[in-house]
Amino acid sequence: MAYQTLYLKYRSQRFGDLVGQDAIAQTLRNAVEQGRVAHAYLFCGVRGTGKTSTARILAKAINCLDRRGAEPCGVCANCVEIGSGAAVDLIEIDAASNRGIDEIRDLRERVKYLPATLKV
Repeated sequence: MAYQTLYLKYRSQRFGDLVGQDAIAQTLRNAVEQGRVAHAYLFCGVRGTGKTSTARILAKAINCLDRRGAEPCGVCANCVEIGSGAAVDLIEIDAASNRGIDEIRDLRERVKYLPATLKV
């Protein structure tokens, strides 16, 4: 049996699953439904508040091939790819370990290219 941490096993998969982030979830839902998603979002807070989960749900909702309202389907190719962390077009930054100038230079190099499969 493979070991899996609880926070990965029970990670939120939809905006409705987010706990304690109702206002943020509704704001992001509205943006997706209205097609008015901002060019950038900054998720900050202490460990365990759902920053990564919220960002992944937003990425799935924007790129979902079979979205119902603002919620991602979770089963299409894009949702599965983003959920598993295998999406080549999605750059996820951990601010705790990527704080140096070299990391920022690397990020600037990586964002020069258009996405291969996901939306901009």
